[in-house]
Amino acid sequence: MGHPIGQFLTRPPHAPLPVRDAPASGRTRGRRILITGAAGGVGRATAVQLAAEGANVALADVRVDAVEAAAAAIAGEAFAVHMDLAEPASIAAAINAAEAKLGPLDGLVNCAAIVIHADPLETSWADWEKIFRVNLFGAYETSRLVARSMIASGSRGAIVSVASEAGKKGHVESLAYSASKAALINMTRVLSAALAPHDINVNCVCPGGVASDMLREVAVAYGKLAGKAPEDVFPQLVSSQLVRHIEPVEVARTISFLLSDDAIIIRGQAVSADGGDTPY
Repeated sequence: MGHPIGQFLTRPPHAPLPVRDAPASGRTRGRRILITGAAGGVGRATAVQLAAEGANVALADVRVDAVEAAAAAIAGEAFAVHMDLAEPASIAAAINAAEAKLGPLDGLVNCAAIVIHADPLETSWADWEKIFRVNLFGAYETSRLVARSMIASGSRGAIVSVASEAGKKGHVESLAYSASKAALINMTRVLSAALAPHDINVNCVCPGGVASDMLREVAVAYGKLAGKAPEDVFPQLVSSQLVRHIEPVEVARTISFLLSDDAIIIRGQAVSADGGDTPY
């Protein structure tokens, strides 16, 4: 690809790179894993990926019908639980339901998140609270309760949170969301150190332009700000190196790796999974 100087490219972009097929590895076989935000996008793709590897998965989401449909479509040991990440009692109940069905958990994927787009000087206090309640507080409470269960059962588990490249670079029109993801990255680092004595590994991934409902919402919001149609904006929200959108399954494969023993020396990291756009 060309080398950008601002928005100027010294070389023309190359053709989009293909999505590569990858057979299920089996590296999470037999694991018992809870996935939040599992009704669609990266969460659903992760549930499908892990189930194909032989893991037993509990799909959690606030959207009851959608998460039940997602679980029903997965072959293998998969079932749905209702979880509202803005309510601590709902989080605890969902974890209890998952463990009643699967047994003690040894894996957690924090994938649920919300985003609200606004002028950076007009983001309301209520929106800040709403975003942090789900994206950070809910992820922490879920991690805390699952970690305590892992410690009690002696499980050598792993926790993977889905942050965002926005947590590293920040986006002007989604200040509160970017800040929540930056906080999630920091939480990952601290929890990794805190849980290391219990042999529980903690990391997060930072996706970029994933072809998902959230990115389509971004296209709508950016389109309004720029006076453009969403269908004109969405095709531009792509990886500069891949020259295409990232597919949810590609992020799911990274999550699977970080959950596995293959990633035991990767600890407390925020792994960029954005097609090369973030330089660190």
